[in-house]
Amino acid sequence: MDFFDGETGGRDEPAAGAGGGCSRVTAVLLGIAVALAVAVAALFDLVRDLVP
Repeated sequence: MDFFDGETGGRDEPAAGAGGGCSRVTAVLLGIAVALAVAVAALFDLVRDLVP
């Protein structure tokens, strides 16, 4: 059962349709979020190395 595809019944609900994957926009946004998280972690590592 997929709880995100119908109001209460998931994919068992006939009106919910077939569902689907994520769009390219979602994939790009997730990629940007991961890249930003990696950049922030690298920045904190750099600052930690600079501070005595």
